[in-house]
Amino acid sequence: MNDQRGRTGATRVLWSYTHDMRAALMWLLLLELVSNGAALAQPLVVRAVVDRLGAGESLVGPVVLLVVIAATGLVLTWLSTYLMERFGQRIVLTVRQRLVRRILGASVSTVEERPVGDFLSRVSGDTTVLRHTVTGMLVHGAAAPLTIAAAVVVMASIDLVLLAIVVAMFGLSMVAAKWALDRVGRASEEAQGHLGGLTSVLQRALVAFRTVKASGTEEWERRLADEAAGSSYRAAVRAGRAEATVDVIAVTGIELSFIVVLVVGAARATSGALTLSDLIAFLLYVVYLRGPVGTLAMVGSSFAEGLAAVRRVRELELLPAEAGDRPATTAPRAEQNGGRNGEPSLRLDDVWFGYEGQPLLRGVTLDVPRGLTVLVGPSGTGKTTVLSLVERFADVDRGRILLDGVDLREIDRGALRQRLGYVQQDAPLLGDTIGAAVRYGVPDPDGADVVEALRTVGLWSWVSGLPSGVDTPVGERGVAISGGQRQRLAVARALLRDPAVLLLDEATSQLDARSERVLMRAVVEQAAHRVVLAVTHRGVVAGLADQVALLDGGRVRAVGRHEELLSSDTLYRELLAVPEFPSAPERGKREERSVISAD
Repeated sequence: MNDQRGRTGATRVLWSYTHDMRAALMWLLLLELVSNGAALAQPLVVRAVVDRLGAGESLVGPVVLLVVIAATGLVLTWLSTYLMERFGQRIVLTVRQRLVRRILGASVSTVEERPVGDFLSRVSGDTTVLRHTVTGMLVHGAAAPLTIAAAVVVMASIDLVLLAIVVAMFGLSMVAAKWALDRVGRASEEAQGHLGGLTSVLQRALVAFRTVKASGTEEWERRLADEAAGSSYRAAVRAGRAEATVDVIAVTGIELSFIVVLVVGAARATSGALTLSDLIAFLLYVVYLRGPVGTLAMVGSSFAEGLAAVRRVRELELLPAEAGDRPATTAPRAEQNGGRNGEPSLRLDDVWFGYEGQPLLRGVTLDVPRGLTVLVGPSGTGKTTVLSLVERFADVDRGRILLDGVDLREIDRGALRQRLGYVQQDAPLLGDTIGAAVRYGVPDPDGADVVEALRTVGLWSWVSGLPSGVDTPVGERGVAISGGQRQRLAVARALLRDPAVLLLDEATSQLDARSERVLMRAVVEQAAHRVVLAVTHRGVVAGLADQVALLDGGRVRAVGRHEELLSSDTLYRELLAVPEFPSAPERGKREERSVISAD
């Protein structure tokens, strides 16, 4: 019963994919039926040839008609095949677009909990399987039964006894084929699952290719990939064996029917119950049935495979999107809500948040005024989580986060993120060139603004000296440039957005001391007219902050200036490895410090 419900549900899903193409589908089905109808007429013409031959009449007319029917069938077959392929590819395009839209619209946590390779396998491999399933089931699967029914009607007009033999043989073969079809579906789903595992293994190794090489683990990764590929191969072979069984069972029914019909028909022809021309025509119809019956077997196998693909594709289509916004507003402007009049521009008010019931942030309250605020704390204490909550990658479990006095949950996510600039720790670049990487996410940026952003982070002298300038390729995710350059380009991208709030997650972790000084000078300057909230373990960064918040155990342990925490908190000194860093002077003298005046 569950299996039947699964097939019914899968059929509905497949039908939904044709929503905008049903007129084309009907034309395809009509074309297929006309083509099959032309083929169905041939045995009747052959019967006429035999009758004329026996009567000594001219064969020119029937032979010419046979040629016309055959030529028409060939043209219709070519046209049907081409249009079928086009229709199938349109289905693939539609489904892939739906999946990409759903994946990109899902929440961060939903996407990050799945292997990337699994997404890729479903979007690429499973959608290709759907192409064969949709065209097979909705066109061939609909045309074949109608063609068989038409053939049965004509065969019934010739001889009911012989027809009863064919129907009995065909029925027995279909019962046997049903058993094999169930095995095709199970094996196909298993094969597709293992293929997703192979994609994940290979994708992981390629993303961390240098680590794989440096660790000497090529053989280990190869074994993992071989294991996944082997499992997929074995499952696919089982599916192929079951498919072959289905095909043989279907064809066996027709072959046995032909033999029995030949013997019984010859006896009936001898007794005068059947003419020779009728027997020949009937035998031709039995032979012809091998095509549509084989098509039905193929459709059954394809549907069994497609059922597995539908389940996997449907899982992605049902991924939960980011939680819906309340009837919302656009992001507030500070001058409208008092942000420029002394109230905090950003405030965490008794924020609680956790994963799978385990609290990570426990009642965090923190005012983040305009200027540079730094979050410091042991690993795993929730620093990056705070930035994620400000971006609304997730919403707080309890408490509130306020932007210029407005709860972030009252602000449309898109409008909110337009006012935020975010640099994540590994600083991936999503552009094929330096210019594209900096412009990413900024609609129609001015070229001068791009140059200014690069100059702000201290990269313009380097970029302008390159042969291709801003058109220099950076490689996938920026692997063709150094980690420090990648981080500064990511900061430039964030600054180009002119955000009200700039979020930096260890944005100087890969920089040398000189580059860090240049970048921090830019950050300090930018903090004069916006909120900058940075996660860091670097004393130089903390020393430049207007305030430092020390997180420990998911709570705010202390808030103050760098110098104050150095003198009052042992954990803070341990985290920043104090001997390596000088203390900061007064904010009013900061412009005179060598740490920011050096070029």
